[in-house]
Amino acid sequence: MSKLDEVLQMWTADANIDRTEPGKALIDIPKLHSKYLHILSSHRLLAKEAEFQYNKWRKLKWEYYTGKLDEEELKQHGWQPFPYTLKSEVNTYLEADDDVNKYLVRKLLHEEIVEVCQAILKELNSRTYQLRGVIDWEKFIQGV
Repeated sequence: MSKLDEVLQMWTADANIDRTEPGKALIDIPKLHSKYLHILSSHRLLAKEAEFQYNKWRKLKWEYYTGKLDEEELKQHGWQPFPYTLKSEVNTYLEADDDVNKYLVRKLLHEEIVEVCQAILKELNSRTYQLRGVIDWEKFIQGV
């Protein structure tokens, strides 16, 4: 299961509000806010780290595909010299490279988790108003 699925499952559980105890849900808002802010912050940093690794590997693979890596670097990575390619073809090879795409996928996954957490935090910010509305409605129904 991916981290994104874990965050979505946590939110599915945390999003439920017990209508019989709206006051408890109000008290839980700061805990939930802290929880998802922590997840957001850590995945923002992980997305940046993945972006740095992606850029590093993209540069290394660009040097590989353009024939600019020396023998020592080729041996270090266990690669054979790449046959000559046209400059216009290099981007095609970079976009299809598994090593480069591994870091791109990791970066995109962390960015998606960041977006999900931002949406959750936005929902939590409006939850106070929603719960107050529920409480006011219950008071109205009970004639208080």
